[in-house]
Amino acid sequence: MTALRDSTALAEWVSRTRAGIGEGRFPARAFNDEAVYALEQDRLFTKAWCFLAHESEIPSPGDYVTRAIANNNIIVARDEHGEVHASLNMCRHRGNVMCKSEMGNASHFRCSYHGWTYKNSGELVGVPYMKEGYEGRLKRKDWGLVAVRVDTYEGLVFGCLDPAAPSLEDYLGGFQFYLDLYLKHGLGGVEVHGPPDHWVADTDWKICAENFAGDGYHTPVAHQFGFNLGYFPSSGTTHSQGWAVSVPGRGHGIGLGHSPDFPAFGGFPDELVAGMKEAMSPAQAAVFAQTRTAVGTVFPNLSFLMQPFSLVPGQPGVRFVTMRLYHPVGPGRMEMYSWCLVPKDAPQDYKTEAYRAYTLAFGQAGTFEQDDFENWTKVTRSAASGLVRDLDFPYVMGMESEPDPDFPGPGHAVRPYVNDTNFRTLWSRWGDYLAGEA
Repeated sequence: MTALRDSTALAEWVSRTRAGIGEGRFPARAFNDEAVYALEQDRLFTKAWCFLAHESEIPSPGDYVTRAIANNNIIVARDEHGEVHASLNMCRHRGNVMCKSEMGNASHFRCSYHGWTYKNSGELVGVPYMKEGYEGRLKRKDWGLVAVRVDTYEGLVFGCLDPAAPSLEDYLGGFQFYLDLYLKHGLGGVEVHGPPDHWVADTDWKICAENFAGDGYHTPVAHQFGFNLGYFPSSGTTHSQGWAVSVPGRGHGIGLGHSPDFPAFGGFPDELVAGMKEAMSPAQAAVFAQTRTAVGTVFPNLSFLMQPFSLVPGQPGVRFVTMRLYHPVGPGRMEMYSWCLVPKDAPQDYKTEAYRAYTLAFGQAGTFEQDDFENWTKVTRSAASGLVRDLDFPYVMGMESEPDPDFPGPGHAVRPYVNDTNFRTLWSRWGDYLAGEA
């Protein structure tokens, strides 16, 4: 087994890995290796735009949540003027954690160690014994909370630790077209339904990001009972139909499952569909009308799934959307956040049914969630094995695929939906960051 304990060996491994991606190979050890994890922390998560929260989680002035990018705990708060701020959750005096709750409402944060007090926008406004202790040597304006760069798209709040990184718009690179399939469900957009499910798993984040970038290959196997019992409005035969769409150079990808007999906009209330068509462009509506299931990943670790699910097997399904974040906390270990998104303008009974479908299928104890995590934890464990860590996995499906000239959306769209093209795009971008070229 090759060691990656020094910078030269690691750089050579990254170079070989990037070359292999273009040939349809990817190394098993990438999914559970201490040196790879450390390099991701240093070169990827400190440079990329990473998802922090949905604006509907902090709807009112003073609302906040605490989230993380790499090993940085971050407060995401809405100030008294309605503006969203992100700040490192650390007092500038001696480094104590400022906010110990995962969510709440506060106009100010006061350190429990020495009492330094900050507005929820990050400004230092209170220092005990300021006159007696500092004698004019401390300027409050110089010692606010460390600000984190933020930007938003359709309610999604992203943060970036690199002030020199390109804009969020440039980073998304046109993938907004496909994000709207999840976010423009009516003129009012979407909102989170309750707090996120949240747990820790012995799973590498990259396995999940890859799976949700459009892995339709596993569905008829890992979730075959869903077909047999009528939970899916498709079959093992029709499930592969559709498109794999990626954004080369950005790493984002989406799988669009299509069933010819599935009704356009099926699974949504009729009164909602008109608003959806109005909110989307004609090209987006054309794509949506052909989409049964949409499963996609915003590089590096934010994913979405929209699909119909029959609460009573064999009956017409209700369409639900889950948004998922895979936050790495160690080699082969991650924190999982999972939200249910519902249309703001939808009837309450639809929201309730959509949340129920999400919970039964992809909540923390959801049937399909358990299928996936059982496989993902085993893949992670195997990746740490000494005998396999110099082995590659094949990513050769669709190597010769040509873009579909009739597909109405942007990006690199190939058929069928079961395809490795999105994954090669994902890992190519990952390799750019690890090589320091992104």
